[in-house]
Amino acid sequence: MKMNHLLVTFATLSLLGGCANLNGEKEAAKQAHLDQLVNQQTDQLQTLIVDTCTPKADPNQPYMEQLVTDMAGVNAQLTALVEKQAVPVVTCPEVSTESPIGDKLILGEVERTYVQEVGMEFETRVDTGAESSSIDARNITLFERDGKQWVRFDVPNREAPDTEAKTIEAKVERIAQIKKGAADGKQERPVIRARLKIGDYVADTELNLNDRSHLDYPLLLGRKFIKDIAVVDVSRSHVQSKKPAKKPAKPTE
Repeated sequence: MKMNHLLVTFATLSLLGGCANLNGEKEAAKQAHLDQLVNQQTDQLQTLIVDTCTPKADPNQPYMEQLVTDMAGVNAQLTALVEKQAVPVVTCPEVSTESPIGDKLILGEVERTYVQEVGMEFETRVDTGAESSSIDARNITLFERDGKQWVRFDVPNREAPDTEAKTIEAKVERIAQIKKGAADGKQERPVIRARLKIGDYVADTELNLNDRSHLDYPLLLGRKFIKDIAVVDVSRSHVQSKKPAKKPAKPTE
């Protein structure tokens, strides 16, 4: 009986020892699994930290760099275009207060002219197309006086046609060759020197003698007289002189 009790006790201890060993193995396995999980979590955490702290290469970086380069090129082209098309600075010239014609006279197309040698005033055509000046002279006769050539001529007064023409004698300065046209050839005219007065201006000039009865004005002033002293405003008349007053018409009988 005692033997049986010992056997039972031994068996119980063996069973308890086996259970203890079995529980120890389970604890070891559980601990190993736990250690494995901890190690896995640690590895994942380390990988996450490394990935976070380490700068990664941006796959779009090459495209961004190329875009920046292209934009820089476009900006350079735009800058060059703007500089090329920039409006130049215009510097206005200084305005001169001096008259462009200086102290020259302004003559109208028609002026009143007093001829001292004739003692008469004439309506005068100022013509830049004519080279020389001319006065209406009739009955022109050349003669010699004191070894010099002189000329005698008559000057009619067109403004007083009822009066007699004045006979004038003057020294001949030269004989001018005046070209009349291809058909007429050249015409010889005596040239005298006379003093003319237009307004307040007085000057000596040459006048060639010619029958101007077919022309509107008895006196013509050409370029030789106008040159260096006057400019002509063809839109005006009697700038330096007064236009003659119209005479009243004669009463009819």
